[in-house]
Amino acid sequence: MMTRPDATAIVVTHNSARQITATLAALHEADLPVRLVDNASADGTVDLVRRLFPTVTVQASKENLGFAAAVNRAAAGVDSAVLLLVNPDCVVPPATARELVHVATDRAGVAGPRLVDPAGRVAVSAHPFETLTTVVASRFGGPLIPVPLRRWLSGGRHRMAYDACLHGDRPTPVDWLSGACLAVPTALFLAIGGLDEAYFMYYEDEEFCLQARHRGAEVLYVPGVSACHIGGASSSDPVWIWPHLYRSMLLFFSRHRSRSRHLVRAVVLLRALLGIGLAGVRLSLQPRVGLARMRAWTRVGRLAVSRLPSKGKL
Repeated sequence: MMTRPDATAIVVTHNSARQITATLAALHEADLPVRLVDNASADGTVDLVRRLFPTVTVQASKENLGFAAAVNRAAAGVDSAVLLLVNPDCVVPPATARELVHVATDRAGVAGPRLVDPAGRVAVSAHPFETLTTVVASRFGGPLIPVPLRRWLSGGRHRMAYDACLHGDRPTPVDWLSGACLAVPTALFLAIGGLDEAYFMYYEDEEFCLQARHRGAEVLYVPGVSACHIGGASSSDPVWIWPHLYRSMLLFFSRHRSRSRHLVRAVVLLRALLGIGLAGVRLSLQPRVGLARMRAWTRVGRLAVSRLPSKGKL
């Protein structure tokens, strides 16, 4: 009989009814206790979870706390050795959960698996810490800059992380990992103070890994096991998503990249202006999409020229 992992799974949901069943079924199969915080879903997520998974501890928030704050609420009082943070659209097989808990315990560091999409394609989920160059390459890349050129512009550390994702076969130290699935020793989580709630969503994983490394802990990409990450489970609305993404980016650079933070603001403003222009062209072809993108990029542009809010919300 296999020993139950000394870990607790943490899941945060927001309108996640379509994906959450597969996620929780896999965690149940792995024999992991689950704590779930729901961020004011309006699609029946809470009722679904309580009906199908009565052993899951559910906290239903009446407001959207943001991802980091919800994780911290779920983790409060946990007495297991490891926390397994799992997105509601990420299916973690039992063998993957067990290996991640083992690596996090054995190496006293953060561990994340190879992420694949439902078609089995590998996602790049291990990254170097962002710089001005990586921001320019990623935000203006798209179809304009070929992928090999973007990788070259992003530097050697980016190429090493990319190669680890596609070709690695053993735990590899990296700068930071996608928060879709992370195993974290509880003692390390508490020492850092949990996820940083100044980030409402996005970049809290990069910030956490940075703080872990500052404390001498490893951040390990574990390509020998995988999890299926669908992505975009909670919302695909650019008016909601893009401003939070860019606000978190600006916050990260204001904290950790003092020399380039003003240039990053200029890059974000330029990207917003370009986006507004392209949205205007799209208006005549796809009015609803064009209007949504124009509103989203307008909000991003305002963020680039204004003082960031002290809290995570916009």
